[in-house]
Amino acid sequence: MHRSLIKRRAGAAVGVVAAAAALLVATVAPAMAGTAKEFTGGGRGLTPASAIQAAAWDAEASASAEQLYTCVQSGEPGVWEVFDHPYFGHVFFAEVTVSCTQ
Repeated sequence: MHRSLIKRRAGAAVGVVAAAAALLVATVAPAMAGTAKEFTGGGRGLTPASAIQAAAWDAEASASAEQLYTCVQSGEPGVWEVFDHPYFGHVFFAEVTVSCTQ
């Protein structure tokens, strides 16, 4: 075989593999986006930031029970300030929702 024929066949094979990879990525990406699952966690703390962090950790712990480890916060966290809690006094409570995938 001539080298030019071998190069053309190799080039065609690379093109077919690239097209197949592009097709695979195009079909798998939307399917993976649909597999995200939402979890809501609750937490308390002495500051709003610490309450939000505790709530996020709670939601991520729930997701890890289902082996979903990549989480992103979805929406705004809810924060409530309580001035006269019977056990903690002045405290903040928070609720956070996260969207998680594998």
